[in-house]
Amino acid sequence: MPEQANECNSQKDSVLFDLIVNEIEEGNGFISFERYMELSLYHSDLGYYTRESHRVGKAGDFITSVSIGKCYGTILAHYFSSLIELQFSKEKQIVIVEFGAEYGDLAIDIMSELKNILNDEQFQNLKYLVVEPFDSKRGKLKNRLVNEEFNNIIVIADLNEQNNLNGFVLGNEVLDAMPFKRVRFRNKKWVELGVGLEKSDKSLSLIEVENGIQCELLSAWALDASNELPEGFTTEVNLCLNKFIESIYSSFSKVSGLFIDYGSTTDELIASNRLGGTVRGYSDHKYITDLLASPGTHDITANVNFDDFRLIAQRAGFEVIGPIEQYRFLTNAAKNWLIDIEKSQMQRADKEQIINQFKMLIHPTTMGRSFKMLEIQK
Repeated sequence: MPEQANECNSQKDSVLFDLIVNEIEEGNGFISFERYMELSLYHSDLGYYTRESHRVGKAGDFITSVSIGKCYGTILAHYFSSLIELQFSKEKQIVIVEFGAEYGDLAIDIMSELKNILNDEQFQNLKYLVVEPFDSKRGKLKNRLVNEEFNNIIVIADLNEQNNLNGFVLGNEVLDAMPFKRVRFRNKKWVELGVGLEKSDKSLSLIEVENGIQCELLSAWALDASNELPEGFTTEVNLCLNKFIESIYSSFSKVSGLFIDYGSTTDELIASNRLGGTVRGYSDHKYITDLLASPGTHDITANVNFDDFRLIAQRAGFEVIGPIEQYRFLTNAAKNWLIDIEKSQMQRADKEQIINQFKMLIHPTTMGRSFKMLEIQK
């Protein structure tokens, strides 16, 4: 990274740290971990996901299925195409709504393949909506995605602006990055974990602190949660999920949604080897354990609780399918496409590149088992 960019990011780090300190002081020495995540990851100018940086890929902090190559988006395009024929053939207009588009690579990969698969009328009746709430990122996505080749890609700020939609929702590694609460089982009751300050003569540090639960939604969660857990057991609670799922339900008349993420069942999350929860950070492809050091410079994530997702989606009115391991889902979705590639006149090197990407996506030691697919239908 150029020296000027490093200096700029260093200044942003300092400003963000001071902002967090001010909020803690105004909050009587405590802010929730959820609020810390909001500031650290999503502050409009200073957050990890909103600042200028290379987060994804070999040169970034972590690898995603999208960054491996076009294979992933191509397979999803064939998946959407099959559902268009089976479930949406009578609809005059079909939409694909993507959350967490990052640089827009997945949108381009999917639409490029759909342009080849669908007939002209079907493709012209298709709209691809990218939901990006941040102004700075929305402008860059528009510059990249909205062009003559794809005049049916639209970048919007909020799904709630839409209604009576028919089509698809796509969220690739969106759920794990939603700000979440952290709680700990202490003396036979749940307490909330947050962020406080430790002051000395020469330094000021962010530290983990425990506090009584004040949030009504978290109190309701605690009433339903297990009380048969070991002392000090810690876990994560996503309270943003209800509103997110409900917004999808209210915006669509008919929808098939696909969410891809790493996660666990409730039983897996409360296993003896999970006493500290699943929260972690990533920077430069390395595991970060001190999540309060250098806010804004690293990712923060946790395993999705698939049981919670299922319950919330069903309460909203959705039918839920899965989770299905990524290797099973992609192998089934790609079956006919891979046969066509093998029969095609494509150059051998190009075929090998596609097959190598596919192997990475489905291999059990890379992404095949750790990532899972959840489908919702209305």
